[in-house]
Amino acid sequence: MIKEVVKKIINHTINKPIYVKFCVQTIYQSLNGCLRLWEFTKKEEWKERSIELFTILNDLQCDDGGFDPGYEYNFGKLHLKGESISSETFALLVLCKYYKNFPSDLVKKSCKKGSLWIKNHAFNIKSDEWAIPYGPYNTNEVMVYNGTSFAAAALGVYLSFFPNEDLEIIYKGMNKYLYNAMSVGEIGKFWYYNDQSRSDLSDHKKNKIDYYHQMQQVEVHSESEFLNSNKYQKGIIIEASKHVADLQDLEGKVSYYNTKSDIHLWGFCSCASGFILASKIDVNKKEEYIYRARKIYDWILKYSWNGNYFYPIISHKNKVLDHRFYVRSDAWIFSSFCLAVINGINPTEYLNICEKSYQKMKYNNFSGIENHASNSRKRLSNKVITMLILVIKKIF
Repeated sequence: MIKEVVKKIINHTINKPIYVKFCVQTIYQSLNGCLRLWEFTKKEEWKERSIELFTILNDLQCDDGGFDPGYEYNFGKLHLKGESISSETFALLVLCKYYKNFPSDLVKKSCKKGSLWIKNHAFNIKSDEWAIPYGPYNTNEVMVYNGTSFAAAALGVYLSFFPNEDLEIIYKGMNKYLYNAMSVGEIGKFWYYNDQSRSDLSDHKKNKIDYYHQMQQVEVHSESEFLNSNKYQKGIIIEASKHVADLQDLEGKVSYYNTKSDIHLWGFCSCASGFILASKIDVNKKEEYIYRARKIYDWILKYSWNGNYFYPIISHKNKVLDHRFYVRSDAWIFSSFCLAVINGINPTEYLNICEKSYQKMKYNNFSGIENHASNSRKRLSNKVITMLILVIKKIF
């Protein structure tokens, strides 16, 4: 109890979230949603919004062709702002979708730069298996599996527009590596969050499972599978979605981790997106997965949507834990609700919500506070929090 009170006070004062201008996730998820609604409605407003967001995303692309989230954070190593990182190759997937709708030499150039970044940092692990370091400017190790998933899926989509033999080998090898890296659950398969070959992890960190990232991986692999089928990729989608489906509770909730954890909406909405897209791959699960996605959207609207934006963090007891507006979180949810619209899930109601969500993000210039961002001040304050808690425990 004391620990939680101290953390709450400090997190709203000296450790408050950092302002981030144009987090790349905010931009590519907003663009992804706008593209979905442009393809569905053919209304000029969604075309114009897509063009505006592409312009921002193109400007955010690093000189090396990769993408940086726009802030520092720790993934086992300290990621520094300005460095490209493999988890943001989701941006390349969205760029390719933009190229499909609005082809031009400029977009083609951006796509090719993004694919070259993956090629430059991918490596052959063994035989015909390939991977990519999560943060190649910090380490040559994989570190976290999802970076390879995002890169593989982006390549799958890219290759459907721009065939390349060398990249095809990497694409197939990444899917094989990812499938073989999965662990067997009671139902389906899953990835541990961290690369299990690492020797620097405590048992707690080594055993960590992140179900939200797993369903984001299902989402991007499904987008890739539609355009560039691969037997290992199909297996990933079927097994990973089946595993998470078994963990969903009666209200529709899925825990963030395999330990007791709150609902973080930016990732939770990806469970709905993953289920919708997986239903098109595992056709025997179509009705079940659409039902599961509906349960998630119902829960989000009941407990997170306030008519203006989505509360970003909700407890497992359905209590709002953070009332602040996190634009990156809303961008992920916006894109997911756009996917619901184009798949016939409450299209009229949800399209209205998408419009309000977009306007809120636009009003804030697609920028705002970010609770995942770090800097020297926050890192110092986290050390102070730990020390204070230890002192308080000794006193009481």
